[in-house]
Amino acid sequence: MLHRVRSRAKELSAEQSVDLKWLDGKAPAALPTGTAFGIPWAQGDIDRTTPISIASSNGQKLPLQSWPLAYWPDGSLKWTGHALAAGTAPGDSFSISQGSPAEPASPVSVSQSNTSVTVVTGQFSVTFNKSGATLIDSISLGGKKLVQGGKLVVYVQNAPDEPEAAAPGPPIQITQGTIEAVVIEQKGPVRAVIKVSGKYSGGGHAAFLPFTLRFYVSAGATAIRTVHFFIYDGDQFKDFIKAIGLTFTTPLTDELYNRHVRFVTADGGIWGEPVRVLSGLRRDATPAVLTPQFNGQAVPDISTWPTTVSSEVDQLPVWSDYTLDQLRPNDFTVAKRSSAGRAASWLGNAGHGTRAAGVGYVGGAQGGGVAFGLKDFWQGAPRGLDIRGAGSDAATVTLWAYSPRAPAMDLRHYDTVAHGLDLTYEDVGDPDPTPIGVGRSWEATIQLFPSTPSRVTLAGLGNVQTNPPQLVASPEFYASQKLFGGRWNVPDMSTSGSRAIEKRKSDLLDFYLLDIEQRQFHGFWDYGDVMHTYDQTRHTWRYDVGGFAWDNGELSTDLWLWMSFLRTGRADVFRIAHAMTRHLSEVDTHHTGPFAGLGSRHNVNHWGDGAKEARVAGSTLRRPFYYLTADELMGDLMDFTLQADQTIMTWDPLRKVFPPPPPEGPGRLRIGPDWTTLAGNWFTKWERTNDTKWLERIKIGMRDIGGFKFGLFTGNGAAVGWNADTAHLVDEGGEGLGSYHLTMIFGGGELLMEAMDLIKDEPEFDAAWLDFCRLYNASNADKTARYGKSFSSGGFTQYYAKLQAYAGQRLNDVSIKQAAWNFINTNQVGVWAPVVDVGGTDVINPIKEIPNLATNDAGQLSLSEYAVLAIAPELAPNSLSALSTHSISETSTVAEDPIHEKHTRGDVHRKTGIMRFWKKFMCL
Repeated sequence: MLHRVRSRAKELSAEQSVDLKWLDGKAPAALPTGTAFGIPWAQGDIDRTTPISIASSNGQKLPLQSWPLAYWPDGSLKWTGHALAAGTAPGDSFSISQGSPAEPASPVSVSQSNTSVTVVTGQFSVTFNKSGATLIDSISLGGKKLVQGGKLVVYVQNAPDEPEAAAPGPPIQITQGTIEAVVIEQKGPVRAVIKVSGKYSGGGHAAFLPFTLRFYVSAGATAIRTVHFFIYDGDQFKDFIKAIGLTFTTPLTDELYNRHVRFVTADGGIWGEPVRVLSGLRRDATPAVLTPQFNGQAVPDISTWPTTVSSEVDQLPVWSDYTLDQLRPNDFTVAKRSSAGRAASWLGNAGHGTRAAGVGYVGGAQGGGVAFGLKDFWQGAPRGLDIRGAGSDAATVTLWAYSPRAPAMDLRHYDTVAHGLDLTYEDVGDPDPTPIGVGRSWEATIQLFPSTPSRVTLAGLGNVQTNPPQLVASPEFYASQKLFGGRWNVPDMSTSGSRAIEKRKSDLLDFYLLDIEQRQFHGFWDYGDVMHTYDQTRHTWRYDVGGFAWDNGELSTDLWLWMSFLRTGRADVFRIAHAMTRHLSEVDTHHTGPFAGLGSRHNVNHWGDGAKEARVAGSTLRRPFYYLTADELMGDLMDFTLQADQTIMTWDPLRKVFPPPPPEGPGRLRIGPDWTTLAGNWFTKWERTNDTKWLERIKIGMRDIGGFKFGLFTGNGAAVGWNADTAHLVDEGGEGLGSYHLTMIFGGGELLMEAMDLIKDEPEFDAAWLDFCRLYNASNADKTARYGKSFSSGGFTQYYAKLQAYAGQRLNDVSIKQAAWNFINTNQVGVWAPVVDVGGTDVINPIKEIPNLATNDAGQLSLSEYAVLAIAPELAPNSLSALSTHSISETSTVAEDPIHEKHTRGDVHRKTGIMRFWKKFMCL
């Protein structure tokens, strides 16, 4: 940890301090598990030996734990991760600077034996097992074990839940997460991180679903945070997951009327009742008894009660079992059952509402208890919270990340026949759709209390669970650090033209936030994604049309959202960007199996498209999430992408277009977005580890491209040979010259702008890179002057305006920057008519829509406009000609991927015996 090493520390000046604030602008009610965040630094500012401290706005130093996240080439730190301790949030704003941090009052310590790992902070301790199916041995407060036997469970069945099927339904096998390895990743003093990995097994099912589970314990905490991630490696036709959860027991010693159950709503409401209810009876127990019971406090001794109540209290029902289910995003129910258990019916009308926070509590007014919560509760529906046996000596609590009351997950494709590209824009076959290797995470907290907490305290925990506290810096600071290529800035209001662009960018973000809500883009596998293209006739997204349904981050939607947050600091944009990156890096990416390291192109099912490509899974698009949050799981997921080097040898993205590559290949890829994505994976690993072997892989490709006759324009569709073992690219010869319109718009352009600021010793590649940026949108005369003949670049000129402006910046050529502005000024693609209301019989519910909206254009045009505004603000026009002429951008999305369209058509018609298209494209 940085602050543990004090020698040879560099000095930070006062000017190098960083001001921070809470994402939502004010301090949260509490920090039950602390919080983590990342900070960027200029090259040479600090190194691993530099102590870093944090102080609140009143100058009070606070405990802080720090660690490296990324390095500059000289070994100085590019990003650092930090953790604040648990407790009351210490103010609304902070400042990070050089200096030794305060020591925590209750530092975290970690010890281990051959069988267990124990983490202690003050009166709070947790013991984790190193083997078996019981991951959490116990959690104690003040020496009292309030949680025992924490286990992961998955229910699986061999067929889907079909309403038409005869009862009984498919048999359920109960599997448990079994430990294979335990690693202590951080030891304190502010935070400990314990990583457990394993697989699910038992119930007659073979071991499957590899998982990781991280436990976080913060100094001063009485809670643990858990982040669980699993990879689906089952048989989609036989392994239907019925439930996923974390279960544990908690002892109960209070009288039944002093035991309490609580559930919290997303709006801060509380459903709360005692296990034995004393109110509403025929005989009045009096306010002296009822008021404390309602508030969760110990009631007066039974001898003080009215004898009409105390004499028969043992005859009252004992409400032992409770369930809160959020099976849909806008509907939760609370049910309870008496101690008669399965011999009695459930009271299903105990409570209901729209959205639950996912926070519950069970425990005694004096003996203590446990609060528990699931993050993204209604967003990730179907979820559930179960309490069983609250009337016994020990209650069992289960946090259902996927509720067993919902239909079993059905991960099969949405159809059994191919629909092809011509009408549905869907890649089919070779490979067939499969979810093998995709994953999902879920997050839970468990907090101990010495007595039942107040309703206000629980409501505060619900708010923290719903809106996790996050420290961030200002947009001005992020812009000054030139993050992620640095060609962006805070909103520019200097001219009427720039103000018009900023307004339409802000309005577009507002609409997507609204649309996520009104379209309910929620659910266990869906939350975080948006749709690709709108169906104007049906007034809905093309949710059921092959390649037009889920977006899967096509054309860098996630990068658009992160750049939008960095520019504006908007909390609502941060949260949808956060959810999207979680989704894209988990659900849309194959982490293991035959497609390891690749992602799936957009489809009705997230993993359903036959195009498995590196571009969907690239690490560079995950970096804003990782560096701003210091999230360990995201680091794991970025490492998975390093498998793409070899996988792409088998799943050549052009295998349906061209014959097998020559032996010197021996694989094939496109320079962009394939090689640029692989280079981005290596770049990310290089900066995270400072290991130059990853840099060398980038340089090998750069030298090859620098030596190609046509540089980055080499090959049909930028196709070249690829050798994963050596990282070499091979020009396959001929006079192939042209471009591929997706070459630099999956983050490749941003990556190379950033990389060429650092990599100064590859002049041939840099020259080829500048030629590409300068000439993509240039005239035929300019192309001929450079390469001896003219060629079509491939289209989407408005997207490449950002690289044109960059070339003008690098070459100090105002005319090139002005030409970029001309494309922005006259562009009509992706400039939509205003939001309109649609109601009546045209829709199921009244909605707001942007006619013919396409997420490709929303994201990529925004990134281009952000860059041109930042690079050449002085050339921004006073007005934009395109603002008064709104476009229906159908052509840009339907013809989004000509090369992909070619190879898909070839495959479809080969299967039907019609070879016209295939033969045509073989002649390219």
